[in-house]
Amino acid sequence: MLKNKIKIIVLITLMIISLLIPVVKAENEVDVQTTTTDQVDPISENENQETITIKDGDEYLFQDNVTIDTPVDGNLFIFANTVTINSQVGGDAFICANTINIEENAYILSNVFASANTINMKGIVYNIYSVSDTLTIDGFVYRDVRSICNTLNINSMVGRNVFANCSSINFKEKAESNPSVASYGNIQGSLNYYSDEEITIPEGAVAGETNFTSLKNNTFDISIYMYSLGAILVSAIVIWLIGLWISPKLLQHTNKTMSWKKVLQIIGLGIIVPIIATLLAFIILLIPIASQFVILLLGLLMILFFISTSVTLIDINDGICNKCNISKNVYKLGFLIIITFIYWLLTFIPYLGAILSVITVIWGIGSVSYKLFIKENDNDKPATTDKSDGTAKDQK
Repeated sequence: MLKNKIKIIVLITLMIISLLIPVVKAENEVDVQTTTTDQVDPISENENQETITIKDGDEYLFQDNVTIDTPVDGNLFIFANTVTINSQVGGDAFICANTINIEENAYILSNVFASANTINMKGIVYNIYSVSDTLTIDGFVYRDVRSICNTLNINSMVGRNVFANCSSINFKEKAESNPSVASYGNIQGSLNYYSDEEITIPEGAVAGETNFTSLKNNTFDISIYMYSLGAILVSAIVIWLIGLWISPKLLQHTNKTMSWKKVLQIIGLGIIVPIIATLLAFIILLIPIASQFVILLLGLLMILFFISTSVTLIDINDGICNKCNISKNVYKLGFLIIITFIYWLLTFIPYLGAILSVITVIWGIGSVSYKLFIKENDNDKPATTDKSDGTAKDQK
């Protein structure tokens, strides 16, 4: 029992440490003297210069309109209707909005992860990862652009490569009076794009190779399906082995025919737990001293979603093995592989596959939550047979 507890403590400790690493990492990109507080700190070199302020640490903003006019020595996490950035950002920018404006004075030293209807980029960024209807680049992208959009407008220079899934790509033409690479649309690396039809690319706009992949009549690639099968198989087997290593009792969830009460409890927890976790994350964001723990909470929720399908498959496998009186782990593993393969095939059925995927996620989350938060009564424990007289006795 003590060994099992030690195993659990070690696993949880390693998971928490891995989730906290991106939270506590130091950002040294901004060459400005700052203090260790999370407040806005004034910095002034002399009386004749304008006072410069900088926000030390990550910023979490949830408003209708957000404007960043003060340098931020950290990451940005923004959910808003309209976002405007006019200053330097020392870390990454994670933005979900209707309209995103990265103005000329903006300098984002790291990556931009953006989801919006319209993205206008006039400043300087390191990399762009975006999903939008329209992405317009009037500034300078130091490295790569990876975008899924309807229209991509490139009016300035991209330092390396562009990877795009879009309907149209427009380049600003070079003016004879101003041949500077920053004055017209150009890609210094390669252009790799997916579209229904091939797009005409102006001569000299792409320094490297241009690779086009048609979304029409796309060839069947069996390797994609093999990867998905391999991923779900590996996930189910690894989680089953971890549960077997920590404690075989963790896998004994369906030893006895489940009552409707237990089924409803598991389904209810599978729906309620993600909702409560999300609401709790928003509440924690309102507490400045605890806001960084949102990443930990959301990380745990993501892990729960990730393992949910595998947990459901393990529960189904456990129930079938108990019905068939299969006790050897090697046979249980074989049945788990077969059940996982059958589930993988069912997910390709239109409509039914999507519904089945949602149900497995809900059940998996509920199953884990049930084992963590609800203690079963003695009456719910499976019966065992006394070898002396063959009568059934309840486990105590």
